[in-house]
Amino acid sequence: MAQHAAAASFSSRVVRWNPAPRVPSRRARRAARRASASSSPPPVTRDELAAAAQARGLVLETAVFGPFFKITARRAGSPSSPRGGNVFDAGQNTDADIIGEHDGFIAPPPFGILHMDSMRIYNSRVNGGGSRGAEGEASKMRSVFGISVLLGATSCLMAYEKNCAKIELLAIDDGNEYAPRLVRYYERLGFTPVRVVGQGAATDLPDLLVWGGVGTRMNGDLRALLDKWGKVIRKQAEEAA
Repeated sequence: MAQHAAAASFSSRVVRWNPAPRVPSRRARRAARRASASSSPPPVTRDELAAAAQARGLVLETAVFGPFFKITARRAGSPSSPRGGNVFDAGQNTDADIIGEHDGFIAPPPFGILHMDSMRIYNSRVNGGGSRGAEGEASKMRSVFGISVLLGATSCLMAYEKNCAKIELLAIDDGNEYAPRLVRYYERLGFTPVRVVGQGAATDLPDLLVWGGVGTRMNGDLRALLDKWGKVIRKQAEEAA
């Protein structure tokens, strides 16, 4: 009896240890975020981009070669870029119907970066008179959230579809008074300054190799900017409908 009582007393003090909940690895958490992003609808669609461009009298053309892309905003009704030409000759075109160009490359995860290399808006090619409509091209094409946002949102959507999360660019400093204005413009669009390239810092050499110039390095949250720009573009598309 005593032995049974002792055994019962001992068994009553047995403690069951439950294993601690397993914490997902960083890779698993990134994969879960990408799966969630890919399952949710994009903040803006290609149809809405096309409609917003049409409202400004433009059509958007996209050329892709591997990770590299070039997006062209062309005057509606003009001939498309010839297939035999090199669409990646950035800034070398003489086509008066090309109003804006944007190029760069997309590095999918694990990098997850949209690299915005350059963006050029040819305001001198926009007609200020009413020969192409009562309002004139200038009133439709020139605005803060105008052609630049159309081009940028197009590349953002391409990068969003490849599960990228970050945008990087360089606000070029050509040594004139326009450089600070360019930084403020990108800040207004939603970008954040990271560092100044060209002041002799340890990071200057890799930045100079990547960007080929000096200026202010800026980053942006891809989803946040696509949300912000998508609202503007969707409103323009709805007004054009």
